[in-house]
Amino acid sequence: MLSDIKKKESSELIKYFDIEVLPSDTQPIVESKIRKIAKTMKAPGFRPGKVPIDIVKQTHELEVQSDAINEVINKKYLEAVEKQNFQPAGPPNIQPLVDNKNPDKKSDKLVFRAEIELFPEISLPNLNELVVKKAVSKVTEKDVERTIETLQKQKIVYSESKKGASIQDRVSIDFLGKLDGKPFKGGQAQDVSYVLGSGQMIPEFDKLIVGMKKGEQKLDTITFPTDYPAKELSGKAVEFDIKVRSVEEGRLPKIDENFAKQFGIDDGSIEKLEKEVEKNLKREVESRCSSKTNNSALEALLQASEFEIPEVMVKLESDRLAERTKATMKQQGMFAEQTNLPPEIFLERARRRVKLGLLVNKVVEANELNPNEEQISLVVKEMSGVYEDPEAFKKWFLQDPKRRAQAEAIALERNVASWIMDSAVIETEEIDAIELLSDAAKGTEVSE
Repeated sequence: MLSDIKKKESSELIKYFDIEVLPSDTQPIVESKIRKIAKTMKAPGFRPGKVPIDIVKQTHELEVQSDAINEVINKKYLEAVEKQNFQPAGPPNIQPLVDNKNPDKKSDKLVFRAEIELFPEISLPNLNELVVKKAVSKVTEKDVERTIETLQKQKIVYSESKKGASIQDRVSIDFLGKLDGKPFKGGQAQDVSYVLGSGQMIPEFDKLIVGMKKGEQKLDTITFPTDYPAKELSGKAVEFDIKVRSVEEGRLPKIDENFAKQFGIDDGSIEKLEKEVEKNLKREVESRCSSKTNNSALEALLQASEFEIPEVMVKLESDRLAERTKATMKQQGMFAEQTNLPPEIFLERARRRVKLGLLVNKVVEANELNPNEEQISLVVKEMSGVYEDPEAFKKWFLQDPKRRAQAEAIALERNVASWIMDSAVIETEEIDAIELLSDAAKGTEVSE
């Protein structure tokens, strides 16, 4: 039997109801499961499938009873949700109820309380009051020069150095870290090669190595930053025993015919390399301007919209962000402790992403803005521009449903942004190309 639906004062989205489980609900399920187990059960002294039913019950009745109760709860929960026409935003929280006045009271009836959060009612703001910043940018000769300098750094050649290590040198080291005199997980490694100042290690650690030569060993202490992700190391003094295996100094290659050939210019022409770089820069800047403008439109909609957000969705999203960040950090070779990030630090970011997702879905459903094949193909075409064989890339990309979903999501957000800008106030914003490209390197996006 289901009780009346009630509201909790803390949130209009939270509903709860009671689910009663009677012996008459579970007994048929238990008997069916016991008979099924009996058909294949093995026991000493009996052939398979010939074990007496009483022995089958003695062995499996508790687990079967538990499974039966869960089946009944799930069935009655779905019936209640359908009857009340609820739209749950996430999985329910179902807990057994105990009579606090008579906790030892025996009863054949089990009662469970199901708590759910619903999707909110969303009212869209007046689009005429929204202000969208339209990003515009120009590629200059200086931007081309900077890009070629970046390409030059990508081809840097390292050679052994007899001098003490400097920032930008590549070093190979062994290290052992101790916290309160004891080694800690992830604080030890052998033959780690990286470039000083690259951000792979914290600056405090790099400073210990600066000035050290090949074969030198040092025992020194650093204090980890107070905002360090691993809380057990945050603000703590850690002793490191460091041995330098090698120090290598980098040498930039000359920008000449051989250099140009390394970037696909067959005749080695520097002028052609510059034109190719300019073309690619213009394409990337145009793409970033479009993306930044779309983000501004979505941000304007986000800031102008007020509605309650289901915390269950926020929790799920913060868990997902934590796992995704952890996986990325591991791929970058960071300490195990650095990847041990609690989901709680992602809550605000998750709340923002959930709110934007709910808004976008509302707009799409109300205005039939789902992307068509042409719009999805355009997104993939833009992605393929940096590949030698764009057609092969497009075919490969669209073969995988997960990759295709990425393109669909981008096309969908473009449609929503365009819908917003049809009515919003548009203000032009001039941005340096280098700033746009810097945002791209950081992965800036409105949903982040």
